[in-house]
Amino acid sequence: MDGQVRWQVRLPTYGTMSVNPLSPVAAGGVALFAQDGVVHALRLGDGHQLWSWAGGQIVYGMWPWHGMVAVLTDQASTHARLTGLEAATGRVVWTARLPRKGLYGDLAATADGGLAMIGADGRVQVVDLGTGRVRWAQPAALSPGPVAIDGTVVTDAGGRPTGYDDRNGQVRWTLSGVPPNPLLQALAGLVLVTSGTVGPGQPTALTAVDPATGRVAWRFDVGAPVTVLSAGQAGLAVTTAYPGRGLYLIDPATGRVRWHTAASIEYGTVPLVTATDVYSLEGGNVGGPVPQITDRAAASGALRWARPLGTLPVGPQPVLGIGGQVVVATGPGAGGTAPLLAFHAGSGQAAWHLDLPTLVAAPPVAVPGSLMVQAASPGYGCPVAGAAVPAA
Repeated sequence: MDGQVRWQVRLPTYGTMSVNPLSPVAAGGVALFAQDGVVHALRLGDGHQLWSWAGGQIVYGMWPWHGMVAVLTDQASTHARLTGLEAATGRVVWTARLPRKGLYGDLAATADGGLAMIGADGRVQVVDLGTGRVRWAQPAALSPGPVAIDGTVVTDAGGRPTGYDDRNGQVRWTLSGVPPNPLLQALAGLVLVTSGTVGPGQPTALTAVDPATGRVAWRFDVGAPVTVLSAGQAGLAVTTAYPGRGLYLIDPATGRVRWHTAASIEYGTVPLVTATDVYSLEGGNVGGPVPQITDRAAASGALRWARPLGTLPVGPQPVLGIGGQVVVATGPGAGGTAPLLAFHAGSGQAAWHLDLPTLVAAPPVAVPGSLMVQAASPGYGCPVAGAAVPAA
């Protein structure tokens, strides 16, 4: 709440920067950071290093579960592997070999300790995070990845989103009438299907699906692709690209637009929706307004306050809500440092400012009383021949 650094640890680097920056993960009192194919476990309270584990060239994902953490290494290879580690000690509990040609797209954790994934062979399967055993596998299709919600794993099966029982893989429903290569997200208790394919005769830009039945709850279309979705107590925030760029607040139960503003929301950033406000990052486009963080009334969309930002975030950065503050990680400025900025949510007045040492490519993670942040510049991955590789 005051922006004071509780601890800071330099992680060793080996010049093999991960191409997939990961947010830190908390497992009980342990903070887990991935750097250059190594998982580092630090005590959450003081940053003391507990253990480190190297199981591959690149760490693609980490998922905590009941005192353990599952680590995905070398996803896009013939030696992709999922390893279950004891979070307190780093002891290997289980190892699961994955499909021969690796995995495709994102993975999704289920509420009951499963991890859903798509193999490069197009099959969807769920691995148990407690044992590493495959619960079930079904033929599907290559897609950006499944989503998991309310006991259902949903993935694309040849242009037809399909819902599977996350316990046994039984097909619950199949949906047609959506664009090829649909993109799926699970938000506001719905499966949201988006696509960049819009225009006369094309399916709508956003389709909301009941995850239990596969029934279409509503559709939303303004003739422009949906670029960002974010849900909160006041509704579903939807941002669109040209033509018709803007920010919409939608009732997730009906799909009705509560309000719309032509504000230019920065691509890749995620608004924060509360019961009374919508906080977002606007402007920053070439020739457009300066980047700023804004607060709009959830009831009407009226602008309550706006504060300029020196630089825009890099990567998929959300606006974070912590207590009575909103926090955003911005990109490196002229001095090379990356400001982490906090504002009082009600007034927009500056709460605190912390210059992080370098780029923050993955979103910070809130834990009780603190934020976990990993800063790592891509520059160290290409050292000059004969020079020492700087730490992240």
